[in-house]
Amino acid sequence: MPYSEFLTLKQVENKFGLESQITHLLEKPIPKATPSQFLQNDLEEAKDFPLSSEKAKSEAIIAPILREARRHKKSFSFFSGYTFDVDNSQSLNGICDFLLTLRTDKTDISAPVFCMVEAKNRTIEEGLGQCAAEMYAAYLFNQQEGENISTIYGCVTTANEWRFLKYEDKVIYIDRDLYYLNQVEEILGIMLWILKQYER
Repeated sequence: MPYSEFLTLKQVENKFGLESQITHLLEKPIPKATPSQFLQNDLEEAKDFPLSSEKAKSEAIIAPILREARRHKKSFSFFSGYTFDVDNSQSLNGICDFLLTLRTDKTDISAPVFCMVEAKNRTIEEGLGQCAAEMYAAYLFNQQEGENISTIYGCVTTANEWRFLKYEDKVIYIDRDLYYLNQVEEILGIMLWILKQYER
């Protein structure tokens, strides 16, 4: 069963012995980051695109925001549409929409710390199970590779709506707050805050 077939959090909890909690992942005030002119131009142009497919949303909105985060934090890399087979026996395999890693000198995934799932044409809630499975897989992968990374962050987005998550100590924490594309300063700020947790 690939990641995309984990349709609910309950599936992930039952299969891997995890629990989930809704909480505030960040203290107020929410960190903000001013988007560059590059990102502003990309998002303005996206308004003229027919964003009816997941590929269009990915290329026009999600990838530009990730590239913007990369401009600020060049010590990270991100992989798009990458096959991330961690443990086939536990159904932790398949393609991840986006993975952010700590290593910039690798052509393969190394030290993943952030998983992003496109909710496609579904609701945010319907993408939470897939994101939780990918986060848990990233945690296991790091342990197998000898990387002492016990906390993994994630995000589920429809491109317009964004919700952040965290995996730690067998608990999936789901941010109580939902962010919208017109809050891009907050979305970018949160992503940069997350990446800052891993700066070495």
